Order: sequence, then structure tokens, then C-alpha cells
Amino acid sequence: MNKVELSLVLKNSDKAFYTLEELKREGFNGTVISTESLRHVIEDDPQEHHFLNLRHIEERELMQSILVIFIVDEDKLETIKNVIRNYTDNFKAIKGCMYSRPMSDYEGSI
Repeated sequence: MNKVELSLVLKNSDKAFYTLEELKREGFNGTVISTESLRHVIEDDPQEHHFLNLRHIEERELMQSILVIFIVDEDKLETIKNVIRNYTDNFKAIKGCMYSRPMSDYEGSI
């Protein structure tokens, strides 16, 4: 079975976490990474040129949005995309995006 990588970016919110919970209930698993847009890092404090410092950790400022990377069988791609479309209302209820690409050289046990 061919594998596909699906990348999902969602603005951090309770609705985003409900979407992740539903994806888990549907049997999907992925890697979740906290992200910050480059624009916000630079505009929030232009004098501070560190992408990570102790202030971010202490004030829990690291999670403006989330990136989730899924590796799924090709025949499950439309299923996972439909769950995401449903819970984000086609990205109207939750700002974000998703994209997929075939994995031509996949090795692993996930």
C-alpha cells in the first residue's frame, strides 16, 4: 500500500483540539508540533531576535498554531481530509490549511 503525507496547520484554539480528538477517534495518529508564524515572531517584538527563549517557556507563548504531520495509506487520504473539512467547516471555523503529497521512498513501521 502506498503512503501519503498529509500536513495540517491549524490556528490554536479549542476547536483545533476538538478536531484532533476526532481524528484520533477515527483511528488516525500523527506528530503534533507547536508553531509560530515568522510574521508574528518578528512583529511581536522586533528587538528580540531569538526564536525561543525562557520568556516563551515561562509565559507559554509557544503555541500560536499547530502543525500535524500524518502518514496514511493512500486509500485513507480522502477519509482524513473529510474529517478535517467537517470539523474546520472547510477552514472557516478554524483558520488553517492542509496539503498532501505521495511518499515515493517510505520506510518504517508507522
